[in-house]
Amino acid sequence: MKILVNYITNLMIGLLIFQSCASEESIAIGADFEITIQNNDYSVPVKVDIKNKTIGADTFNWTFEGATETTSTQKNPKTVVYTVPGTYTIKLEASNKDGIKEEKTIELKVDAAMKVDFEWIQEGSNTSPVKIQLKNLSKGATSYLWEFENGAPSTSAIENPIVVFHQAGQHKIKLTIQNGKEEYVVEKTIEVKEAMNVDFDWTVDFIDQDYEAPVTLHLTNNTTQATSYEWYLNNSVTPFSTIQYPTIVLTTVGVNTIKLVAKNDKETKVLEKQIHIKSNKNLLVFENVKLGINTAHSTIGSFFSSQLGKTITKTTINEIDGVLIDFAYFGLSAAFDYNEFLSPDQVQNKSFNAIKNSIHTKIINSQELVGAQLSSSQFDAIDHGNDFNRLSITETSRGKTPFDDKVSTRIVLFETTDGRKGAVKIEGFINNGQESYIMTTIKVQKPKNK
Repeated sequence: MKILVNYITNLMIGLLIFQSCASEESIAIGADFEITIQNNDYSVPVKVDIKNKTIGADTFNWTFEGATETTSTQKNPKTVVYTVPGTYTIKLEASNKDGIKEEKTIELKVDAAMKVDFEWIQEGSNTSPVKIQLKNLSKGATSYLWEFENGAPSTSAIENPIVVFHQAGQHKIKLTIQNGKEEYVVEKTIEVKEAMNVDFDWTVDFIDQDYEAPVTLHLTNNTTQATSYEWYLNNSVTPFSTIQYPTIVLTTVGVNTIKLVAKNDKETKVLEKQIHIKSNKNLLVFENVKLGINTAHSTIGSFFSSQLGKTITKTTINEIDGVLIDFAYFGLSAAFDYNEFLSPDQVQNKSFNAIKNSIHTKIINSQELVGAQLSSSQFDAIDHGNDFNRLSITETSRGKTPFDDKVSTRIVLFETTDGRKGAVKIEGFINNGQESYIMTTIKVQKPKNK
């Protein structure tokens, strides 16, 4: 009996020890998990994947503070989404069937959505120098880095900087934003035009190429990037013109100063140039003028205009006003045995077509038949238009008599309808077949307004 009692006692003690060991093993529970931020993007919307690493647990209670779905009982919950910036906790309560519980919490900072963009406000035009105020339109950033190609300054870390571009061309503006975890970049381009450059010149009509008063100047404005102009003559305080391409008549003999003041919204620049005006000798001189015989009228030309300073051909006659033609030369052939100068209104009596708007010019072809008034040496000595005043040019049939080439330096006198007197000196008779011509020097008084 005693043996049986001892057996039962030992059996009960063994059961108690077994139960005690089994209870201690069920307590071993380890709550653990880790999180992964999709694309490592901490800016809303933030998506979090959870990997449960808990051991010894049977049930799981998840709490997602601030998420779109705040709880879950799944062992591995679906992706957790945050749409509002803030600092939140992800909490796991793990338990087993014996009622043993254990917790783990991870804190998560969710940043505002990041957006990188900017614009600028420009002072005035895009002519150098260009000053702009940057306006940062970015969101979610905690730091900024600006880079300004050829700008002053070249970089900046403030949110809304000011920069100036002095160099013309295309310049890049680059903005990099960060929030401690992410970085975004945007780049734009600004165009800067060249700074204003002031310059001008002038042209004159042929009649004024001797720069004898009065001289009409056609001012050619070569200024760039200006928006307004003021032109001044000599010491005047009042501009004579404010247009871009003015014309002015200079009557003062000596040095004249023309000043251009050019402006734009950035600056004002001034340029002065001087021009010397000579006293008026009332004389136009044309040397080495070719006048072709009738068969050379289409190529060399047989008509002459002192106001245009050139010979007129058959092909160019319709391009000008006939009133500008002073006289015509008619050469019968390369033999030069029949030559005469004609009034423009009488050219149709020879081999030429009539000249529209033609004038009448008095001609003396053969001075030797009516009394010579101007010799070759006297012609050469003429250096003022008033030297012609002593001549009396009267048309007669004898004076209009044609001539040959026997007199090598013949002087032909003429007087235009407007009373201008002049002379043609024939320097030579050039035989070149149908392209034959006479070589001449022509001196004539200027038009009355010159």
